[in-house]
Amino acid sequence: MAYPRYNCGMIPETLNRRGWISEPLASLPACPPFPELTNFERSALNAISVLFGNEAGKFLDQVNASKVIDRINTAHGFYTRVSVDRSLCSPIPVGQKGGSFKVEGIEHGLGVLLWGDDGFLETVEGYSYGGDPLLDRSLADLKFSRIEQLG
Repeated sequence: MAYPRYNCGMIPETLNRRGWISEPLASLPACPPFPELTNFERSALNAISVLFGNEAGKFLDQVNASKVIDRINTAHGFYTRVSVDRSLCSPIPVGQKGGSFKVEGIEHGLGVLLWGDDGFLETVEGYSYGGDPLLDRSLADLKFSRIEQLG
């Protein structure tokens, strides 16, 4: 079954979301592009890198060594799961850093929060500040405008 309102495809039968996300989100389709980050995700991660201080370069090494393995559009936000090639970068404290960003066509913009696993980026969570601004929108088409707040 396709999910046109989420601008996503089908749920691959081989996709294993156990331990990453629970129902009802686990039943939502995977959203392209794979294995690349979207332009919005990459712009937000670059902006968030300043929160890592003198380890910003190490964080960006993780971003550059990551491949998207799953992405879910929840209509009011998204979850992007990445796999980082740990042989190409070093572990650093990643979790719970983020920011708020102005996004073209989304009245209140989107917040982004990072989640890590053993010092490596695992999930990029996007969330809205009201309504379902991502319903009927392709995550690949989100346009980063500017940073509103980091922290």
